[in-house]
Amino acid sequence: MVTNLTQEAKAKWAEAIAAKDPELKLRLLKEFYSLMPKHKATEKLEMSIKRQIAALEEEVEQRRSRKRGSTRQEWTVKKEGSLQVALVGTINSSLNLFERLTGLSVSIYDALMRPRIGVFSALNIRAQMVLTPLDYMIGEDRLDKFISIARNADAIMVVVDSSKYMDDVCKWFEARSINILARSRAEIEYTPHGGIRIVGRSDYVDEGSVFNLIKSYGIKNVIVRLYSNTTLEDVEDAIFGRISKDAVFVAFADNVCDVNGIDLIRFNGDKDSLMLDLLKHIGLIRVFTKKVGSDPVDEPLLMHRGSKVIELAERIHRDFARAFKYARVWRHGSIIKVGKDFILDDLDVVELHA
Repeated sequence: MVTNLTQEAKAKWAEAIAAKDPELKLRLLKEFYSLMPKHKATEKLEMSIKRQIAALEEEVEQRRSRKRGSTRQEWTVKKEGSLQVALVGTINSSLNLFERLTGLSVSIYDALMRPRIGVFSALNIRAQMVLTPLDYMIGEDRLDKFISIARNADAIMVVVDSSKYMDDVCKWFEARSINILARSRAEIEYTPHGGIRIVGRSDYVDEGSVFNLIKSYGIKNVIVRLYSNTTLEDVEDAIFGRISKDAVFVAFADNVCDVNGIDLIRFNGDKDSLMLDLLKHIGLIRVFTKKVGSDPVDEPLLMHRGSKVIELAERIHRDFARAFKYARVWRHGSIIKVGKDFILDDLDVVELHA
């Protein structure tokens, strides 16, 4: 069921999501929370808003600590490289896999005091691994902090010890409006201009109802992605920050656990194979670029499956995309001259011409 918020509450939410300054956003979220009705239909929203307020309070306090020159531990991780992966598991299993992938040994104390970062290198790809252990014994505060880090990562790698642990991890993420099992049934992307744009079609809600719901929240510029099974409740969930994250589920080769409906990757120590499985599961391909008369670069660019040549050009430089004329693509031993809308594939070598 939809939340049936008052227009005053919807207007306050619109102010909150538009705010860029954390202190202003925090104040507006608290005002929104005081205005929202508390009933069965808003239980999940109420919990989500409380967690967002707590996360903002932490961010504001960190900013103030930096200004004071405090040595307070930071719980933010700056992305480095083309891929950041949050490594989730019980304390022991996550530490074990983190060491095997990055070569770094981390004590339990250090792992729980602040995010630990390493590099998982395989197939000429350097993935930034962020250790985010989720365990029954670490408490809600640290669960919130580690899941917040995982929310901002490009992908999540879950070390599965048992079907019970798998269930618990999904519940922990679900309680924080993050779905790691499937794509969200509605997606919201806020934009600086362009009005309200609706992409896709649902069998359960018409475009006009979606448009009116978005407009009722005072949201003026947004892209709304619908799927065949999207409901109006799904759209409202997306407005309030519900997302899905690309996740892969890994079990050590000697672990006999099996989870119904989950495609487990069995890790036997082969890092190249694990990297390949990771890229496949989260929909990324490797594209190698080359300059005219030169050999291809050693480290590929990671692109979403289905990406076009023009998107590769934009990734390299905006001016390159503007001046794009054509590209030469080496694929399976053949050389092809292609235009900007050519769809790239894994292991393509691309020479751009402008």
